[in-house]
Amino acid sequence: MGSEGEGGSSDPRRSTYGRAYWLRRCEGFFVETSGKRIGRVAGIRYGERSNEPAVLEVRAGIFGRKVLLISVDDIAEIAPESRRVILRDPEEGRS
Repeated sequence: MGSEGEGGSSDPRRSTYGRAYWLRRCEGFFVETSGKRIGRVAGIRYGERSNEPAVLEVRAGIFGRKVLLISVDDIAEIAPESRRVILRDPEEGRS
């Protein structure tokens, strides 16, 4: 295969894989809002169609004892290179 260099595509986090790909592979990613860390993705729950993630199970709190269920609809961005899931600002949804 050889060396890909800095701009190579051998690291999938630097690829063009889409949102659906990363939703299925975001366990362990940090979950944040604009400027505040909420917790870490502990699991992915699937909805009616078994191949589509519907909810992220997020461990929050000092010791990760609190479990939050966050709809994938609330996700603004997935940043695989920094292993982060960024949630929409609650104000964004209001018109």
